[in-house]
Amino acid sequence: MAQKDYVGRGRSTGTRRKKGSSSRGKNSRSGSGTSKLMIVLAVAVLVTFVGGLWFIANHKKEETPTLPNHKATGNGLPPKPEERWRYIKELENRQPGIVTPTEPTAGGEVNNKKQLTNEQRQLLEQMEADMRQRPTQLNEVPWNEQTPAQRQQTLQRQSQLEQQSRLQQQQQTQQQTQQLAEQQRRQQQAEQQRLEQQRRQQQQAEQQRAEQQRRQQQAAQQPAAPVTNTSPQQNAAPKQPEKTASQRWTVQCGSFKGTDQAESVRAQLAFEGFESRITAGGGWNRVVIGPLNSRSAADSTLSRLKGSGHSSCILVAAGG
Repeated sequence: MAQKDYVGRGRSTGTRRKKGSSSRGKNSRSGSGTSKLMIVLAVAVLVTFVGGLWFIANHKKEETPTLPNHKATGNGLPPKPEERWRYIKELENRQPGIVTPTEPTAGGEVNNKKQLTNEQRQLLEQMEADMRQRPTQLNEVPWNEQTPAQRQQTLQRQSQLEQQSRLQQQQQTQQQTQQLAEQQRRQQQAEQQRLEQQRRQQQQAEQQRAEQQRRQQQAAQQPAAPVTNTSPQQNAAPKQPEKTASQRWTVQCGSFKGTDQAESVRAQLAFEGFESRITAGGGWNRVVIGPLNSRSAADSTLSRLKGSGHSSCILVAAGG
């Protein structure tokens, strides 16, 4: 068997243990020195960081926004806004009685129809005509869930509405018929009055023409006075002015068959300031003015009558 040297091994192990313990002491000493240095550096960095933050926080410049200083009024109301609104300017510059053009509104109102096209104008006229029409009365339709009593009431209400509409239509037709009849009656009365007036005017014209013809015939039938050169007639010549001086004249302004027309002419003459009278003879009623004492007075009266519109008046010699 091989012999083992246990003494040598024990010595080698002891020396090894001494060497290991000495190396460990050296390592622990160097590691403790490094860790202390790192701690000091960390503390210094931390203190520096904290000190920087504190300095920045305490010495920060406060930037406050500069607001315009508004002087508060005595009534406690907020200040007037600086922005000028458009409607305020329009109200301030608006003149009474003058409509200023405004922008189109959302309601679609149209102030001038000339700005529309033909189709738009026709559509607008159709809408206005529809608005003027009377609204249509729609009958109420009974719904299925109504009870028989409710359905009966609904039907009765519908029948009443229909009767009222029929009555209104009948009344409207009656009123229209009455208005047409009244209008026709007035037209007939006006036509009758016009025809009657024309007939009266024609009668008056015929009477005046007949009277003038009769006077012309009477004047033509009167014989002319003979003229001779005998001495008695020459002696009687100075007496002629006395006869003419005593001659009287009348102005005749119409001859009528009926007294109503004569009275009407007499009243018209009296209204114009001429005093006249009515003389009846031979079935005729004559309106005369006078007698007048001189021919000049008669001529003056006749000219005044013609100036007033009585051109049918004539001079008639009256007995002295």
